[in-house]
Amino acid sequence: MDYLDDILDLRSARLRQSALCSFMADRSVDPQQRLSFIPAMMFFTMGFKDILAALRDNSDKSPLQVSVHRYADEDGFHWLWYLEDLDAIDHGRRLLQLPAAQAFTDVWSLENHATREAVYHAIHLAKTWRTPFYRMVLIEALDATFNCFNEPMVALVDELGLVERLHYFGQFHHRVGSRRASERLGATFAGYQPCADERTTAVFLVNQVFDAFKRMFDCWYAARLTTDLLCPAA
Repeated sequence: MDYLDDILDLRSARLRQSALCSFMADRSVDPQQRLSFIPAMMFFTMGFKDILAALRDNSDKSPLQVSVHRYADEDGFHWLWYLEDLDAIDHGRRLLQLPAAQAFTDVWSLENHATREAVYHAIHLAKTWRTPFYRMVLIEALDATFNCFNEPMVALVDELGLVERLHYFGQFHHRVGSRRASERLGATFAGYQPCADERTTAVFLVNQVFDAFKRMFDCWYAARLTTDLLCPAA
């Protein structure tokens, strides 16, 4: 499906130039500082399983919906990797050591609204466009957006010697995403031939996902700690 490949490639190229992705890849900045935003990811990583739940329809046995369920089964537990990785990263431990009331207040703060909105909006899209084809389009868009994140993140944790130790932020998660990215859309969509209206809606859905993720990435970038904040108090 060339039209879908084209819009995914175009939007991915733009997202890779986002402030967050550029920041993660900037070797002139201390690598620990470049990881300082990861506490801001909490709502997204925990909420992603709700996005996957919204894509399910257990009454639909069509090949496309079976592919949707396979993806949901593969990714539905990745939030556990995130929690495990927090304990292995300084800035993750900073989050885990906060009093519960403060941690929850941060997650639901105004500053983190774009992160929550990305989850809510993805669920809204999944519940509004309820065909297997549109669900697979949303999955392709979600995969593509997070591949833009994974690429600089894996290089970053490799600088710290953690690429094999970490699951969510390390090589293991990256391999899962790369394997799926290598599968062509023609195979993913099981020979389905969308009509003109479906193709138009598919492009709309891809743009909606990328727009929400760009706002979320900007939110995470704003949550990074500056050098001054990283320094211990005198």
